[in-house]
Amino acid sequence: MSNVIIINNDFRNHIIPAGLVIKDPPYNQGYAYNNYNDKLSEEDYIDLLSKIPRPCVIIHYPEETINILPKAFNTKCEQVVSWVYNSNTGKQSRLISWWGCKPDFKKVRQPYKNLNDKRIQQRISEGKTGAKLYDWWEIDQVKNVSKEKTGHPCQIPEVLIERIILTTAEPNQLVIDVFGGSGTTAKVAQRLGFDSITYEIDAHYCNIINQRISYCHTIC
Repeated sequence: MSNVIIINNDFRNHIIPAGLVIKDPPYNQGYAYNNYNDKLSEEDYIDLLSKIPRPCVIIHYPEETINILPKAFNTKCEQVVSWVYNSNTGKQSRLISWWGCKPDFKKVRQPYKNLNDKRIQQRISEGKTGAKLYDWWEIDQVKNVSKEKTGHPCQIPEVLIERIILTTAEPNQLVIDVFGGSGTTAKVAQRLGFDSITYEIDAHYCNIINQRISYCHTIC
Protein backbone atom coordinates (compact mmCIF):
# COMPACT_ATOMS: atom_id res chain seq x y z
CA MET A 1 0.00 0.00 0.00
CA SER A 2 1.39 3.41 -0.96
CA ASN A 3 1.98 6.07 1.71
CA VAL A 4 -0.44 9.02 1.87
CA ILE A 5 0.36 12.03 4.06
CA ILE A 6 -2.16 14.85 4.56
CA ILE A 7 -0.83 18.07 6.10
CA ASN A 8 -3.43 20.50 7.43
CA ASN A 9 -1.40 23.65 6.80
CA ASP A 10 -0.36 26.19 4.18
CA PHE A 11 2.24 24.60 1.89
CA ARG A 12 4.23 27.84 1.99
CA ASN A 13 5.10 27.10 5.61
CA HIS A 14 6.93 23.91 4.63
CA ILE A 15 9.95 22.76 2.67
CA ILE A 16 8.33 20.76 -0.13
CA PRO A 17 10.14 17.50 -0.94
CA ALA A 18 11.16 16.62 -4.48
CA GLY A 19 8.37 15.15 -6.59
CA LEU A 20 5.72 15.89 -9.19
CA VAL A 21 3.20 18.57 -8.20
CA ILE A 22 -0.27 18.18 -9.75
CA LYS A 23 -2.71 20.96 -8.98
CA ASP A 24 -5.78 22.89 -9.95
CA PRO A 25 -5.02 25.96 -7.82
CA PRO A 26 -7.70 28.32 -6.55
CA TYR A 27 -8.86 30.12 -9.70
CA ASN A 28 -9.12 33.57 -8.10
CA GLN A 29 -12.66 33.98 -9.39
CA GLY A 30 -14.62 34.16 -6.15
CA TYR A 31 -15.30 30.50 -5.37
CA ALA A 32 -16.94 30.02 -1.98
CA TYR A 33 -14.18 28.24 -0.07
CA ASN A 34 -14.39 27.97 3.71
CA ASN A 35 -11.08 29.49 4.79
CA TYR A 36 -9.56 31.03 1.69
CA ASN A 37 -10.08 34.37 -0.05
CA ASP A 38 -10.49 33.47 -3.74
CA LYS A 39 -10.34 37.10 -4.89
CA LEU A 40 -6.75 38.23 -4.43
CA SER A 41 -5.15 41.11 -6.24
CA GLU A 42 -3.34 40.03 -9.39
CA GLU A 43 -0.01 40.72 -7.72
CA ASP A 44 -0.85 38.59 -4.67
CA TYR A 45 -2.28 35.83 -6.83
CA ILE A 46 0.85 35.68 -8.99
CA ASP A 47 2.95 35.59 -5.82
CA LEU A 48 0.87 32.67 -4.48
CA LEU A 49 1.23 30.67 -7.69
CA SER A 50 4.95 31.41 -7.89
CA LYS A 51 5.46 29.43 -4.68
CA ILE A 52 4.24 26.20 -6.33
CA PRO A 53 7.34 24.00 -6.79
CA ARG A 54 8.35 22.64 -10.17
CA PRO A 55 8.06 20.27 -11.92
CA CYS A 56 4.33 20.74 -11.86
CA VAL A 57 1.18 20.20 -13.87
CA ILE A 58 -1.41 22.96 -13.53
CA ILE A 59 -5.12 22.88 -14.41
CA HIS A 60 -6.53 26.34 -15.02
CA TYR A 61 -8.74 28.44 -17.25
CA PRO A 62 -7.20 29.45 -20.61
CA GLU A 63 -6.84 33.18 -19.91
CA GLU A 64 -4.97 32.63 -16.64
CA THR A 65 -2.81 29.91 -18.19
CA ILE A 66 -1.74 32.33 -20.93
CA ASN A 67 -1.46 35.54 -18.92
CA ILE A 68 -0.77 34.64 -15.29
CA LEU A 69 1.21 31.38 -15.11
CA PRO A 70 4.18 32.57 -17.23
CA LYS A 71 4.54 35.54 -14.86
CA ALA A 72 4.34 33.28 -11.82
CA PHE A 73 6.78 30.63 -13.03
CA ASN A 74 9.12 32.79 -15.15
CA THR A 75 9.82 29.86 -17.44
CA LYS A 76 8.41 28.31 -20.58
CA CYS A 77 5.51 25.90 -20.68
CA GLU A 78 6.49 22.44 -21.95
CA GLN A 79 3.07 21.10 -23.04
CA VAL A 80 -0.59 22.11 -23.10
CA VAL A 81 -3.73 19.96 -23.29
CA SER A 82 -7.31 21.19 -23.65
CA TRP A 83 -9.78 19.69 -21.18
CA VAL A 84 -13.31 20.14 -22.56
CA TYR A 85 -16.68 19.32 -20.99
CA ASN A 86 -20.39 20.10 -21.25
CA SER A 87 -21.73 22.44 -18.61
CA ASN A 88 -24.38 25.07 -18.00
CA THR A 89 -21.76 27.79 -17.67
CA GLY A 90 -20.15 30.01 -20.27
CA LYS A 91 -16.76 28.34 -19.77
CA GLN A 92 -16.62 24.77 -21.04
CA SER A 93 -12.88 24.21 -21.21
CA ARG A 94 -9.74 24.50 -19.16
CA LEU A 95 -6.09 24.07 -20.02
CA ILE A 96 -3.68 21.58 -18.49
CA SER A 97 -0.11 22.85 -18.67
CA TRP A 98 3.22 21.20 -17.88
CA TRP A 99 6.08 23.20 -16.32
CA GLY A 100 9.51 21.62 -15.93
CA CYS A 101 8.20 18.25 -17.15
CA LYS A 102 6.54 16.72 -20.20
CA PRO A 103 3.90 14.00 -20.62
CA ASP A 104 4.37 10.90 -22.74
CA PHE A 105 1.04 10.37 -24.50
CA LYS A 106 2.08 6.89 -25.67
CA LYS A 107 1.72 5.62 -22.09
CA VAL A 108 -2.09 5.87 -22.23
CA ARG A 109 -4.12 4.50 -25.12
CA GLN A 110 -7.54 5.55 -26.39
CA PRO A 111 -9.83 3.91 -28.99
CA TYR A 112 -8.98 4.43 -32.64
CA LYS A 113 -11.27 6.90 -34.38
CA ASN A 114 -11.39 5.50 -37.92
CA LEU A 115 -11.70 1.74 -37.76
CA ASN A 116 -12.16 1.53 -41.55
CA ASP A 117 -8.69 2.93 -42.19
CA LYS A 118 -6.39 0.16 -43.48
CA ARG A 119 -3.51 1.41 -41.38
CA ILE A 120 -5.68 1.20 -38.28
CA GLN A 121 -6.82 -2.30 -39.21
CA GLN A 122 -3.16 -3.28 -39.58
CA ARG A 123 -2.31 -1.92 -36.16
CA ILE A 124 -5.22 -3.79 -34.61
CA SER A 125 -4.05 -7.01 -36.28
CA GLU A 126 -0.64 -6.40 -34.69
CA GLY A 127 -2.25 -6.20 -31.26
CA LYS A 128 -2.07 -2.42 -30.96
CA THR A 129 -5.42 -1.82 -29.34
CA GLY A 130 -5.52 1.98 -29.31
CA ALA A 131 -3.95 5.27 -30.35
CA LYS A 132 -1.83 7.43 -28.10
CA LEU A 133 -3.65 10.23 -26.30
CA TYR A 134 -4.41 13.40 -28.21
CA ASP A 135 -4.07 16.91 -26.79
CA TRP A 136 -7.88 17.24 -26.51
CA TRP A 137 -9.42 15.47 -23.51
CA GLU A 138 -13.21 15.21 -23.33
CA ILE A 139 -13.92 14.40 -19.68
CA ASP A 140 -17.12 15.22 -17.78
CA GLN A 141 -16.94 17.50 -14.78
CA VAL A 142 -17.75 16.15 -11.33
CA LYS A 143 -21.42 17.01 -10.94
CA ASN A 144 -23.77 16.77 -7.97
CA VAL A 145 -25.04 13.40 -9.24
CA SER A 146 -21.53 11.99 -9.80
CA LYS A 147 -20.56 9.01 -7.62
CA GLU A 148 -17.24 10.65 -6.72
CA LYS A 149 -18.85 13.98 -5.69
CA THR A 150 -17.90 15.28 -2.23
CA GLY A 151 -18.77 18.42 -0.28
CA HIS A 152 -15.97 20.38 -1.92
CA PRO A 153 -17.20 23.14 -4.28
CA CYS A 154 -14.54 22.68 -6.97
CA GLN A 155 -13.65 19.05 -7.60
CA ILE A 156 -11.51 17.62 -10.42
CA PRO A 157 -12.50 14.27 -12.03
CA GLU A 158 -10.43 11.27 -11.00
CA VAL A 159 -9.91 10.15 -14.61
CA LEU A 160 -8.29 13.52 -15.41
CA ILE A 161 -5.74 13.18 -12.60
CA GLU A 162 -5.18 9.56 -13.58
CA ARG A 163 -4.20 10.58 -17.12
CA ILE A 164 -1.80 13.19 -15.80
CA ILE A 165 -0.09 10.75 -13.44
CA LEU A 166 0.12 7.92 -15.97
CA THR A 167 1.57 10.14 -18.71
CA THR A 168 3.89 12.23 -16.54
CA ALA A 169 5.02 10.65 -13.25
CA GLU A 170 8.27 8.69 -13.20
CA PRO A 171 8.30 5.28 -11.46
CA ASN A 172 8.32 5.69 -7.67
CA GLN A 173 8.07 9.49 -7.97
CA LEU A 174 6.37 11.28 -5.09
CA VAL A 175 3.08 12.93 -6.12
CA ILE A 176 2.38 16.25 -4.40
CA ASP A 177 -0.73 18.43 -4.15
CA VAL A 178 -0.24 21.83 -2.52
CA PHE A 179 -3.94 22.80 -2.56
CA GLY A 180 -5.50 19.51 -1.44
CA GLY A 181 -9.18 20.38 -1.85
CA SER A 182 -11.21 17.19 -2.04
CA GLY A 183 -8.13 14.96 -2.20
CA THR A 184 -8.57 13.64 -5.74
CA THR A 185 -4.85 13.72 -6.52
CA ALA A 186 -3.99 11.81 -3.36
CA LYS A 187 -6.74 9.25 -3.94
CA VAL A 188 -5.74 8.54 -7.53
CA ALA A 189 -2.03 8.45 -6.65
CA GLN A 190 -2.75 5.83 -3.98
CA ARG A 191 -4.79 3.72 -6.38
CA LEU A 192 -1.97 3.82 -8.91
CA GLY A 193 0.66 2.88 -6.33
CA PHE A 194 2.37 6.27 -5.86
CA ASP A 195 3.30 7.78 -2.50
CA SER A 196 1.80 11.25 -2.04
CA ILE A 197 1.82 14.33 0.16
CA THR A 198 -1.14 16.71 0.23
CA TYR A 199 -1.25 20.17 1.82
CA GLU A 200 -4.65 21.68 2.68
CA ILE A 201 -5.30 24.68 4.94
CA ASP A 202 -8.96 23.84 5.68
CA ALA A 203 -9.61 21.22 8.38
CA HIS A 204 -13.05 20.46 6.94
CA TYR A 205 -11.58 19.64 3.54
CA CYS A 206 -8.93 17.51 5.27
CA ASN A 207 -11.78 15.49 6.78
CA ILE A 208 -13.23 15.00 3.28
CA ILE A 209 -9.85 13.73 2.08
CA ASN A 210 -9.60 11.34 5.03
CA GLN A 211 -13.01 9.91 4.20
CA ARG A 212 -11.99 9.25 0.57
CA ILE A 213 -8.61 7.64 1.21
CA SER A 214 -7.64 4.45 3.01
CA TYR A 215 -4.64 4.30 5.33
CA CYS A 216 -3.61 7.97 5.23
CA HIS A 217 -1.66 9.88 7.88
CA THR A 218 -2.93 13.36 8.74
CA ILE A 219 -0.67 15.98 10.31
CA CYS A 220 -2.42 19.01 11.85
